[in-house]
Amino acid sequence: MKKQSFLKFIPIITLFSTIFIGILDPAPIQRLRLLGFDQIQRLEPRPYQKLPVRIVDIDEKSLEALGQWPWPRTVMAELLIKLQKAGAAAVAFDILFAEPDRTSPSTILKQWKKFEGISENPKLSDLISKLPDHDEVLASTLKRLPTVLGIMFDNSGDVRDRPDPKWSYAQQGNDPRRFFQSYSGVVKALDVLSSSTSGLGSINSTLDSDGIIRRVPLFVRLNSGEKFSKEIFPTLSVEALRVAQRASTYLLRSSGASGDKSFGENLGLQEIRVGRIKVPTSGNGQLWLHDTGHIPERYVSAIDLFKSQSAVKKIRGHIVLIGTSAAGLKDIRSTPMEAAIAGVEVHAMAIEQMILGQHLQRPAWMPGAEILWLFFLGAVLSFLIPRYGAFKCAFIALLGLAISIMTPWFAYSEYKLLVDPIYPSLVILLIYVTGSFIAFLRTESEKKYVRGAFSRYLSPDLVEKLAEEPDLLKLGGETKEMTIMFSDIRGFTKISESMSASELTSFINEYLTPMTDIILQHNGTIDKYMGDAIMAFWNAPIDNPKHREEAAIAALAMMRGLHEFNESLNEKSVADGKKRPPVSIGIGINTGTCCVGNMGSDQRFDYSVLGDTANVASRLEGQSKTYGVPIVVGEETVNSAPDFAWLELDLIRVVGKDDPVRIFSLVGDSDTQTENWFSNVAKTNALFLKSYRNQKWDDAVMVLERLEALTEIDLSTFVNLYRNRISVHREQDLGPNWDGVYSATSK
Repeated sequence: MKKQSFLKFIPIITLFSTIFIGILDPAPIQRLRLLGFDQIQRLEPRPYQKLPVRIVDIDEKSLEALGQWPWPRTVMAELLIKLQKAGAAAVAFDILFAEPDRTSPSTILKQWKKFEGISENPKLSDLISKLPDHDEVLASTLKRLPTVLGIMFDNSGDVRDRPDPKWSYAQQGNDPRRFFQSYSGVVKALDVLSSSTSGLGSINSTLDSDGIIRRVPLFVRLNSGEKFSKEIFPTLSVEALRVAQRASTYLLRSSGASGDKSFGENLGLQEIRVGRIKVPTSGNGQLWLHDTGHIPERYVSAIDLFKSQSAVKKIRGHIVLIGTSAAGLKDIRSTPMEAAIAGVEVHAMAIEQMILGQHLQRPAWMPGAEILWLFFLGAVLSFLIPRYGAFKCAFIALLGLAISIMTPWFAYSEYKLLVDPIYPSLVILLIYVTGSFIAFLRTESEKKYVRGAFSRYLSPDLVEKLAEEPDLLKLGGETKEMTIMFSDIRGFTKISESMSASELTSFINEYLTPMTDIILQHNGTIDKYMGDAIMAFWNAPIDNPKHREEAAIAALAMMRGLHEFNESLNEKSVADGKKRPPVSIGIGINTGTCCVGNMGSDQRFDYSVLGDTANVASRLEGQSKTYGVPIVVGEETVNSAPDFAWLELDLIRVVGKDDPVRIFSLVGDSDTQTENWFSNVAKTNALFLKSYRNQKWDDAVMVLERLEALTEIDLSTFVNLYRNRISVHREQDLGPNWDGVYSATSK
């Protein structure tokens, strides 16, 4: 009876909990809300309309034709001249010209003079010094048409190096500056270029916690140490719109002018006016991006402007944004519609949106209205659930789900309002919990049994998955990409001979426990123990897109854990007077397609993995002793996890496999990768392997000596291995088609 009485209060407790969560608005709820907004936009994106906005794209085709980036400023000047002749209304650069042109004659002359003999030719030096500076050429070209240069704000630059504004602004209402995104430093374009342009705009992106651009800032603030710095700067999109209209002033309208208040607080910026265009904003001066997705029609390849008259015709009367879609130039962003889109296209979409006047809005009063709606819906449900029970709650849940879907969709479709879909979902959760509470009590004991039976043998993730899906306890498997790890104690036979059975058991348990904990902490699954050896895998039973990185991190952590284990052994040796040599291990890691699932019979089976990938991982572990490194990793793992310190070892044909495998040593994490000493080791090693595979034995031996002399890392076994190979190869006629593959003879 007491339980039945308690059940009556569950809807009320959940109601007030939901309202409390809604008021606090924690980060997970915010992210879910944004994902809901994304889905709505995907269902009905902004239709693309042909507007006077174009992107001149520095794409792969242009780089191939005009050379690697950065191009000489003379090329950019030629591009501007093409755009001027084509009749561009304005040109904005989503590019930062912060450094002098390295191809300028004066710069090249300085480099030449570093070499002996060049400075002895005064005529040549005098001729070169009279050639025009490339930055000045570009500066003079910038003056010929309305242009906007990009500037970058950060929190590490110098605020004193701020550029002079090209605009002015007027303000109506309360001061909105404290709401703007602020920065303490700025990286500007060269002074010679900044002084020649019509406008300057921030190229900063505002990313949400998941790395997606949903809002475009129209203004940012430079913090010069005052309470609220007066120095605000437009972003590239709105500045391009100002310059194109030949306007000189922005009008900022804030809450005090409009009278909009929220619980007595100023709401910040409400609207800006640039030229003839009015743009509603959020309080912090941002514009919700009304996404169209990637539209190829927006783009004109930079090289086409030099070669195609039809491309030139697309420019007349347009605002032109110059940016890049080339992947190597790293200006790729994510939006609700596109996982990968050129950053310059985000600016283009913002300009189009401002021209059209078709804006997404989430007014400041919207969160309060959503909470009131939540309270109303929750109160109704709290009244109905105790009276109609769990079964009829299913119907109410469907009704609530329909309302939670249709309301945001209707508001978006008809009024371009963004209504939060999270709170109705919380109400549905309330109904679900109430209606399924009895069923939960019935099934909880079954889940408890599953957890207790398997928690000692499987990873926690697998245990939870088995508890939720008992049907997994059947024979069968699936094929998927996985990362496999094998680890083994070196010289274990000799170690075991010096111990009694009980001592050996204790030793193995003390070693396996921390190693197992490390693997499980990094989301790995223990496949099996084979004496002192451990086989583990990643990306099953739970999908893990970072399975390669997790395996690499786990391997490095195991080496640190081994150090602690050896320190513990040493302490025991001192305490009982028994000499215990330090333990060393070898680890092999490989990534590839495997079959994973329950293997065995109907009476007894194991959750395990099968495939050539696992066999290769085992062979790589054996090669760690051969090359004298603790961790040996296959190429597939390395290619998909570049942010580690990898050192190529060899191209080998392991036992039982015909195709060669390129193998690497895992030296450290991303911090190690950036160390100067590792960069030196990696470059030296690459030079050695190149000489070796080209059969330049003398050069290879010389580089080996440099590797052997390095003190930061012990490569003595690696060096001696190759030194012996070279001595053998010198006596052989390998021929010009020798591929450098070594066929391993041991597992």
